[in-house]
Amino acid sequence: MQPASLPALADLIARLERADPALDATLATAAPQATAPMREAVLPLAKAQLALVQANADITLVADELRRYQKYALPGKPSLQIVQLRKQQATVKQAALIARQNFTQATHTFLRESALVAPARRLPTDFASGWLAKIAAV
Repeated sequence: MQPASLPALADLIARLERADPALDATLATAAPQATAPMREAVLPLAKAQLALVQANADITLVADELRRYQKYALPGKPSLQIVQLRKQQATVKQAALIARQNFTQATHTFLRESALVAPARRLPTDFASGWLAKIAAV
């Protein structure tokens, strides 16, 4: 399943931060075996996925801009703008790696606190992404 979009995740985080009885009911039905309050368990996971989706979008944006400038670059020494774009691309890739690591840690914390179990032969991060997409769609 595909992760939720930026607006859907931002909306989910806003609904998690304020009292939303419809979302609480959805969380209660989605994980009836959960022992801890689901709102506190889902919020860090949603924030981590939002950061990951934003970082991946930034990678795409910088890569597209770099390709556009490199397409018409003259052979030889790269221009200052291309060098700056390559530095920006490296920075954005590093931020994406950190966001991916934070999302993985948030996933494991969420699964431990919520008592949910990821199905066999499925990555916990994929399970958590799909679970968040279902909750965000409600």
